[in-house]
Amino acid sequence: MNDLFKKLNVLVRASINDVLGEDHAVGSARRRPLTPEKLGKNIDREIGGLRTRINEALAYEDELQRRAQTLQNEVARWDVQADDAVAAGNEPLARRAIEQMQLAQQRLAMAEADLREHQLVTQELIQRVNMLEAAVADARRAQEAEQPQPEAASAPAPVEAAQYPRVPSLSDVLREAQEKIARMGDLINAQEDVQAPPPAAQAAEAADDQRVEDDLSARRQRLSKPKS
Repeated sequence: MNDLFKKLNVLVRASINDVLGEDHAVGSARRRPLTPEKLGKNIDREIGGLRTRINEALAYEDELQRRAQTLQNEVARWDVQADDAVAAGNEPLARRAIEQMQLAQQRLAMAEADLREHQLVTQELIQRVNMLEAAVADARRAQEAEQPQPEAASAPAPVEAAQYPRVPSLSDVLREAQEKIARMGDLINAQEDVQAPPPAAQAAEAADDQRVEDDLSARRQRLSKPKS
């Protein structure tokens, strides 16, 4: 899922560069001027679609946070069980609890790394969409400020104009980007449905035996000390 949002960021950034140029700052003299043709008639709808993607990214961030919290709780639970087993003199049970705790710690580290990366991706996407909205608002203000020109007699369009394809507008480019992302999402979901093994069949993780023994030894020493 996080890869989808990263790809969307890349596509949105490329779209902005194509239409606005490398300098996107509102009011910048280096930024390419936006005309109604460049904006496209559906620009508001496409930006709204990106806002929906942002909401999806924020919802996924909440999911990652819940996953990390669940793993933190699991680590704490195994930690308590390991202490209880050592205190009861049941070293086999203590070893198993420590192994499970260390495996949960590994999963927690990966979950927290995923969360940090996704937060950065989401913030970048928010900035890109804010930039787009600012550019569109800037272009519309500039158009409103223009003095109306007296109507001139309409001349027939040059013959050459019909020979060139229409340049895609910003709304066209954004729509294509979102359609690509939607197709990627459908493909990834389909692959996960086919390939994801049941939990019991997943490859077993290996705990570090030496780390388990070191942890067990430290618990013995700590729990054998008389309470002051």
